[in-house]
Amino acid sequence: TIPAPPLRCAERGLGGEAIFFTNRETMIKKISTLFIAMLIITGCTPKKEALPVASDTISTPYQEMSSSTLYFYNKQYIQWKLESQYMRKPLTDTGNILVAPVKLTLYDSIGNIRTKVFSDSGITSPSMDNFTVWGDVLILTKDHMTVRSQKLWWKKKEQRVESNTYVQIKTKKGDILKGKGLTAVEDFSRFSFKSDVKGVFPDFKRRVESNEESFF
Repeated sequence: TIPAPPLRCAERGLGGEAIFFTNRETMIKKISTLFIAMLIITGCTPKKEALPVASDTISTPYQEMSSSTLYFYNKQYIQWKLESQYMRKPLTDTGNILVAPVKLTLYDSIGNIRTKVFSDSGITSPSMDNFTVWGDVLILTKDHMTVRSQKLWWKKKEQRVESNTYVQIKTKKGDILKGKGLTAVEDFSRFSFKSDVKGVFPDFKRRVESNEESFF
């Protein structure tokens, strides 16, 4: 028996002549063409951009605010007003609020301005019952007293101001008192230094001899 010749298929060349391929050759050609087409399609497919990744790990999400003001009320009376160009507040109820710079206004029990505080930076609890300020701290009281320090913190519930750095206080009479570490009531009507206390008292002799009721 004479075996049948392998099946062949024909295509036309560039000159119109018939070109014959066996089934195997045809299959190889088709696979090669399909592979090339896949490479072209893959190469033309736009690459997916990588999602941005923060350089630092963020454990708690937060929101940033610019030119903002926060208010703290006790019943119908305002107690604090905090103004700042930048605030960062965590999206939780337990995180502290960072502000820079600080413009803090404190009011008395009936809503009158009592003290103004300025500093480079500050941080407060969510309930605003504690506040810490640092960096060129300047305090102006309603009694025309000026307080300067590098760091101070308020304890609202105790109505007390404290510091562990050097503090300078200038009274309305021009007296200048300095010391390291401070404990004072909120309105600075009473205060005491912890160590290294110094003072400058204008017209000291006359004031002592005249026995002024309020020396400061």
